[in-house]
Amino acid sequence: MRDPEVEIWADGACRGNPGPGGWGVVLRARGREKALWGAERETTNNRMELRAVIEGLAALKRPSRVRVYTDSQYVKKGITEWIHDWKRRGWRTVSREPVKNAELWRALETLAAAHEIEWRWVRGHAGEALNERADALANRAIEELLARAGVMPTRQIVLDTETTGLNPRLGDRIIEIGCVELVNRRVSDRGFHRYLNPERDIEEGALRVHGITREFLADKPRFADIVEEFLAYVAGAELVIHNAEFDVEFLDAELARVGRGRIADHVAGIVDTLAMARELHPGRKHSLDALCERYGVDNSHRHLHGAQLDARLLAEVYLAMTRGQESLAIALEAPAEATAAARVDPAARLVVLRASAEEVALHEAYLDELDKVAAKAGGQRLAAARELIREGYTFPP
Repeated sequence: MRDPEVEIWADGACRGNPGPGGWGVVLRARGREKALWGAERETTNNRMELRAVIEGLAALKRPSRVRVYTDSQYVKKGITEWIHDWKRRGWRTVSREPVKNAELWRALETLAAAHEIEWRWVRGHAGEALNERADALANRAIEELLARAGVMPTRQIVLDTETTGLNPRLGDRIIEIGCVELVNRRVSDRGFHRYLNPERDIEEGALRVHGITREFLADKPRFADIVEEFLAYVAGAELVIHNAEFDVEFLDAELARVGRGRIADHVAGIVDTLAMARELHPGRKHSLDALCERYGVDNSHRHLHGAQLDARLLAEVYLAMTRGQESLAIALEAPAEATAAARVDPAARLVVLRASAEEVALHEAYLDELDKVAAKAGGQRLAAARELIREGYTFPP
């Protein structure tokens, strides 16, 4: 393609999935720029990514050579690869399900046909100024929408804990709480971080995970000493936690000891990023380290677990996850040919036999059983079992 006459930088954002969402576009042509943005009350990440590109193309007055920049593989692969098979199958996926957002794909295809387009994917949150501007426009649209509806600014607390062991029902306690505050999807300078004296020993396996000793905690406050400060900090906010079931059970146990109910009584809601990751990336690893790698978040300084450090990393991961850069739809709606090509070296001439849904389910069940055996082994395997639980595995008591 010759030098483009127009550049379109498009991005979408969503507060929840579904939830209020926005799209933003930066148009560049002949040394001039134009910004566009808009929002919808109830939408999804993928719809906003599509709307951004659609609105950018719709703003062009005549056929042009266009270079479109998007941080959504869903958009790029959808319009350049998958759409041909969708149309051939009557707008159905390889599993014969209706294609999601089909009306938007049709609109995008119609608009794109009038132009000579080069589609480029860029990594989100990678310092690309125009991509960041498009993201800011999308979030501005959401804030304007919420302001018109009388909704107060969004406040979220990304939270993590470290504990003496795995089971609060057996007396294990919280020894560290780390929190990062997000206001309108921006990290504030108002954090919360406390080490706590558990008044009990720390299990050897847990110590290997976080390295926090009882001697270090001897002069630290007890949970009862900081409970009111902590509850005042999280009051009314939405909590964002990775494997929320684990941390919530510990928080509820600590609050019960001091007669302050349950954590859900004090906050607006709880978002579990583990559940989100499982929906967005089925069949892949969902640990915090795996998500950092997937979303390009630098965790090279994470040698041991720590509640404050992990909360900071999770905040970055959560912001990336909720921008719609990747989606469950990528895995579900990609044609089988494209998926196989992405995983197999063509020179190897391998035959790929894809597992059926039933085979995948049986495999997951088998892995679950292995995890349960590892957890019951105890002793030296406690650290490994703790990692499994923190990543979302659930073992019987």
